[in-house]
Amino acid sequence: MGLLLGCNKLCSATVDCRRILYDKETNLCSLYDQGEHCLIDEDVTDKVCYRLQYICGDVDCERCPIGYYGDKCQHVIEDCTDGAQKNVVPKIKGISSFIRPLNSLRVIEVWCDFKFDGWTFILTRDVTNPETNFNRTWKDYANGFGHKEANHWLGLENLHNILQNHPSIKLKMFIRYGSPERSGTGYYHGFYVEDVDDNYRLSISSFDDKTSAPVGDSLINGSYSINGRPFSTYDRDYSNNDCPGRFGSGWWFLDDPVCSRANVNGRRSGDNFESTWHWLDNLGYRTDLLRLTMKFTRVDEEYPIP
Repeated sequence: MGLLLGCNKLCSATVDCRRILYDKETNLCSLYDQGEHCLIDEDVTDKVCYRLQYICGDVDCERCPIGYYGDKCQHVIEDCTDGAQKNVVPKIKGISSFIRPLNSLRVIEVWCDFKFDGWTFILTRDVTNPETNFNRTWKDYANGFGHKEANHWLGLENLHNILQNHPSIKLKMFIRYGSPERSGTGYYHGFYVEDVDDNYRLSISSFDDKTSAPVGDSLINGSYSINGRPFSTYDRDYSNNDCPGRFGSGWWFLDDPVCSRANVNGRRSGDNFESTWHWLDNLGYRTDLLRLTMKFTRVDEEYPIP
């Protein structure tokens, strides 16, 4: 216990340390500056991860967990945009942070981009990390799954709660693909997701491809728009066409044999094109995606929910 106490003191004395991994067999410890847990590739037997709560003196706190602020770390940011606007978080593009949505009593941990405006991530997929199974149950998609800094789904319940913070939200799609590598982006305005009683129904007001490398609109394009659709999984399917089974993923699928013009939650290498991750518009039938993210931020303009 004395050596563990020494590790705790070392973390407290090290700038930006917020977690330690203690090996009970070797009595060695590793320091981490962020994350929901201690990530390692080796055997976790006899290893325990501890999280720093806070460091406070008689007057104020020298270091709060990321997302907490105030003289006694008594406040929590509402989302990643809130943290960036209040200037109480590190200006880092990818980092784990605690948030507490405005209408929620529960503090959750999310992946943030604090460098530009403050973006909260819904989905992160990257081929440099081991593949995560996205063919999950309704409960999994509601609660969220994966590792926030690798392959990750925020969770529909968390998403709905966070979206209550502000009346106008912009969604950003980012896709990196091909060899040599290229990338594209697209923005959706008026992004909103209803609660579980309405099956997390999706609302999007408009698409904006005014970027230097537009990725194309595969969400609300013409007759294949998924605007207004409820979420579907293989154990709770509202598509009437076995879309979750055919695409091998959960999504806001159409009530149509086409299902969707995108499969961002599909496998990297599925049994066929449908079940492999893809984004039809502008990318066509290519499946050589390398990185895909969905994230959102608050905006000043108001886009009424359709």
